[in-house]
Amino acid sequence: MRKWVRKISYVFLTLLVLALLGGFTYEQVGRARDVSQLPPRVGQAVDIGGRTLNLYCSGNGTPNVILEGGGNSPGYGWLLLQSEMAVFTRACWYDRAGVGWSDPPPYPRTSASVASDLHEALQRAGVLPPYVMVGGSVGGEYVRIYTARYPTDVAGLVLVDSASPDMREPDFALSPVNRMSGSTRHLICIALPAMTRLGIIRFVASRERRTPPPDFTPEQSNTLAKLEAQPKANETDIQQACAATDEGRIVPRTGGGNPDIDNAARNAGSLGDRPLVVLTAGRYWAPPGFEKEAAEYHEVQVHQLQTSLMRLSTRGRQLIVDAHHDMAESPDSMVVAVREVVDEVRSMK
Repeated sequence: MRKWVRKISYVFLTLLVLALLGGFTYEQVGRARDVSQLPPRVGQAVDIGGRTLNLYCSGNGTPNVILEGGGNSPGYGWLLLQSEMAVFTRACWYDRAGVGWSDPPPYPRTSASVASDLHEALQRAGVLPPYVMVGGSVGGEYVRIYTARYPTDVAGLVLVDSASPDMREPDFALSPVNRMSGSTRHLICIALPAMTRLGIIRFVASRERRTPPPDFTPEQSNTLAKLEAQPKANETDIQQACAATDEGRIVPRTGGGNPDIDNAARNAGSLGDRPLVVLTAGRYWAPPGFEKEAAEYHEVQVHQLQTSLMRLSTRGRQLIVDAHHDMAESPDSMVVAVREVVDEVRSMK
């Protein structure tokens, strides 16, 4: 009996070693492939002190429009909207640290480091204030945080279905990580370095496919897909979430899904008398069977949370758009809102 137990143990250990070697090899091959297959850079690599952020601007005029995306998406997703804004002013998007063509951060990102990175990149690239900051989803919280840190830079804002610190999304809308138990999430934070080296993060990232923005060409969609498939973005995002929570636990999603971001946005204060447009999606998607739960959440989102964002400025106004929460169905509404704020800023000179 002991002989068979010993043999089974040897087989198990052999398989485990082979699996670890396979995962390590998969990751190394993937990293080499990332370098060779990374699409040609759109924008410029701006040195912000030993590392670079990717920044792309087009158009002419002031104020400069700064586009801050939602989730952990590359700025490239703004490409077509940027081209429409560039008709009436200079518009810029960028990749946060660890995303798109930008270098990974030397430490877990925080709301403060995101704001300071952007400020440094804009200054070094010669993109000077005044700015109209445009933030979608969690990007809406980031631009509020930026405004609080650099108040003289920001002349106006557009919040595109922005996250807010008091959001409580329905369970069906939570990410898989935020549906896990606290102990499981804690283990993920502890195991993150090993998961990265053994290709687990890479494998998970390769399974995710997001819908490209409307009117993207197949070539543009392919570029965006390759940028989003880079494991460094997921790794950076998880590191940020783990660093922001007590004892490495990822908490259930509220607002941007990160206590550091939510608390910083909550403490950012009012926007004074800056021109502000709050674009709010008039519809909320729900899987079959969850329509009632989605409707109740959306009622609070539209008439309480988004309205409270409008009240951050004495010159704020809310526009409810006939679109789902990602605003992909109504891109023109974003361009119109940005133009209105740009014109209002110009009239204040």
